[in-house]
Amino acid sequence: MKTIKSILLGSLFALTSTVNAHDYKVGELHIEHPWSKQVPPTSQVAAAFFNVVSHSDKGDELLSATSPIAGKTELHAHLHENGMMKMREVEKIDIPAHGSQALKPGGYHIMFFKLNEVPKLGEKFPLTLTFKHAGTIDLEVTVEEATYVPEGMKEEKMDHSQH
Repeated sequence: MKTIKSILLGSLFALTSTVNAHDYKVGELHIEHPWSKQVPPTSQVAAAFFNVVSHSDKGDELLSATSPIAGKTELHAHLHENGMMKMREVEKIDIPAHGSQALKPGGYHIMFFKLNEVPKLGEKFPLTLTFKHAGTIDLEVTVEEATYVPEGMKEEKMDHSQH
């Protein structure tokens, strides 16, 4: 009986660590499921997405990102300028106190240029994020299928009525 309990308890811990293996914590920030869309093997660009949740009484700022897969890494946003959606580099990404900031397709994201290597589907690659208050964190970004949509974004509907 003791052996069965040990096996069940071990299995539970293994399952729990697998579920949380793709979430990271730095200071009062929780980074959920960093991911990237699969790009063609000849691509020179890629992007990373994730959600940052703050449990702090004061806001924070994502100041920079680096990765060995790219010659250049930038913080980016999609902005509406002169009736057009344009992708632009931004100096920082604000993380509100006791709130969250989604880095997602069509919004804020991390952009990789001059890829040294193109990560393949299912692979993970390193990414280092630097926050103003929480500091630096190293994490791994999982490459998902190009059609991948995270669970939390499946319910979101885009409003194109203003076009």
